[in-house]
Amino acid sequence: MKEKSEKIDISKVLSSNKEITENDVLALIILMEEGRIQNPTLMKKLNLRRVGANTPETAGYYRRKLEKMGIIEGYPAKINWEKIGYPTEFVVIATSQNKKGVLEIEKRHIAVVRWYKEVTGASIGVIPLSEKGDKVILKDVLFCGQKPMAVITGRATDDGAAMMYADLYLPKLYPGIDTARLIIKRSSIRDFEFQDELIESVKEVLFDEGEIERYREAFRKEFRWDLLSRSKK
Repeated sequence: MKEKSEKIDISKVLSSNKEITENDVLALIILMEEGRIQNPTLMKKLNLRRVGANTPETAGYYRRKLEKMGIIEGYPAKINWEKIGYPTEFVVIATSQNKKGVLEIEKRHIAVVRWYKEVTGASIGVIPLSEKGDKVILKDVLFCGQKPMAVITGRATDDGAAMMYADLYLPKLYPGIDTARLIIKRSSIRDFEFQDELIESVKEVLFDEGEIERYREAFRKEFRWDLLSRSKK
C-alpha cells in the first residue's frame, strides 16, 4: 500500500533561496542530465503548455532564469552550487570491520531511493540535518568490493554541515561504521577535463621559481610517451 504524505516542495528542501521554484529545480535536474535538451522536449518533461515566450509556462523561461541567476554557467550544464547555497564539496569514506556495516548503507540506499523520488518528485538526494538549514546533497554513493567501504561525495551548505553528516548523521544511522571526512578545496582534473583556469590561478601560489620546470622535466623522463603513440601498421 502506497504511503500517504503531504506534497513536498523540493525547491524549499534544496535551497533557502526564495527565487528558486520547484520547476526551477526540476529544470536544473533535467539539464544536468541532458544539457543539450531542446526546449520542446524540456517543456514536455516539465509538463508545461506553450504560451507567451517569457512566461513561467515555457521551458526556455526556466533555462534563461537559471542562466541569468548564474546557477548554470555553461553547457553541458555546468552548475555553480554556491549560487544555490552549497559551497562545500566533500568526500566521506565509510569503513567497517566487517562487511555487514557497509552492506547496511548499500541496502538502505537501494531500499529508499525510489520511495524518496516518489515523495519529493525529484531525482536528487537532499538530506536536511538541522532546523537551522544545514543540508547536504548526495552526488555519488559508491561501494567498493575489495574492502568493505562506501565512498560518498556531495555538496554541503557549509563545512559544518559536511561535518554533521559525516561525523554525526552517518554513524548514528549505521552503528559500527567509521567515517573519514575530506573537504575538497580545488581540483586540477574534473570529470575527465583539465581545469585550465584553476591551474593558471594557483601557479604563483603553489610553486617557487623554477619548480614547474623541474616537475615537468621529471615527468618527461618518467612518463611512457611511447605508449601514447599509435601502433605501427
